[in-house]
Amino acid sequence: MLSINTERLAIRLEELAQIGAREDGGVCRLAFSDDDLKGRNYVSDILNSLGMEVRIDAIGNLFGILNGTSDLPAVMIGSHTDTVGTGGKYDGALGVLAAVEAAERLIESESPRKRTLIVASFVNEEGVRFMPDMMGSLIHSGHYSINDARQDTDINGTTIGEELDRLSYGGKDSLDDLNVGCFLELHIEQGPILEDARLEIGVVTGVQGLSWTQVEVNGSTNHAGTTPMDRRKDAGTAAGRMTEKLRALPKQYPDLRLTIGSTVYEPGLINVIPERVRFTIDARHPDSDTLKRVESEIQLILKSEDVCQVDNHSLARVEPCTFSPSVVEAVADAAQSHDLSHTNMISGAGHDAQILTSCYECGMVFVPSRSGISHNVTEYTSPEHVTAGANVLLSATHTLLERD
Repeated sequence: MLSINTERLAIRLEELAQIGAREDGGVCRLAFSDDDLKGRNYVSDILNSLGMEVRIDAIGNLFGILNGTSDLPAVMIGSHTDTVGTGGKYDGALGVLAAVEAAERLIESESPRKRTLIVASFVNEEGVRFMPDMMGSLIHSGHYSINDARQDTDINGTTIGEELDRLSYGGKDSLDDLNVGCFLELHIEQGPILEDARLEIGVVTGVQGLSWTQVEVNGSTNHAGTTPMDRRKDAGTAAGRMTEKLRALPKQYPDLRLTIGSTVYEPGLINVIPERVRFTIDARHPDSDTLKRVESEIQLILKSEDVCQVDNHSLARVEPCTFSPSVVEAVADAAQSHDLSHTNMISGAGHDAQILTSCYECGMVFVPSRSGISHNVTEYTSPEHVTAGANVLLSATHTLLERD
């Protein structure tokens, strides 16, 4: 049974982490930045050195192709290398570099492959600098256009199109001539379930749905000391009333995750009544019908405010998904063959694999995150768990490549 080269993968994880390295030990490779491009080029250089055909599409998605012996649908594996501003070394990067390692081990083994293997690194999975998140896989799957993406701006007004042109980031290739059948992604769990249960592998059976909403509350600014409480149109107080009701929703809906992640007051002065408050709502649930009911409840809460004007719009929405039983089975069998403890689980975070279920059979492998921490400079997955996850990815990929 093939196993990965543990030392080689560990070295590459450290080398990639030096691109965009922060002084506190974290990593910052925001999408369509200079360091993001350097990170992608680091992966591309390895793929080229392995003799794989390298393709880059218009948004900058990277694909390394290792041809098989048949015209059966190809197997794609990978993840992303962009990070949040205060990211760690493993989120996304592990999935890409483990995919590279799997391809290299298959090349070294000189074993015949029925199906073509594609190593993929999708751009802007995080959606921090430019929204929406999972942009590369959205464009690849046809759910978002390159023309719309080029117009998206960051907080400084810079467009993706400007950055693509400045960095010569995008390419002219595609996978239109290849029939891709499935996609498998290795990722850190970014949660505490595996560690708490002392399990080595998560066999991911699906991803919960996500609904993001931007809310703007408009009141009237006035003097904080002279305006009686009953004469105020305080956008801050109105926002507080609504967020209190919103935060109570998880008590009504089991498995609902709801977060008010960003709140901005204007003018933001200690002695001035806020005239405007903007806040975001992140709602997630594994059941589609329940998520829709939650969204309706959110709208009722926002409409219940009768002192200040409330406007809202959707920032992003992704339906819950169920992964392919055959890919899930391949992952479970791989964990079993390596004698690794494992369990079936739903992903709480969104991933490229979730988007790609619309066009491919998909699955995911999870490995534990220490203390459930991610999107944080202290993010950590032990070398033993990195090796376990990469071996499961390699074995499952080999199984999928040899399917008739």
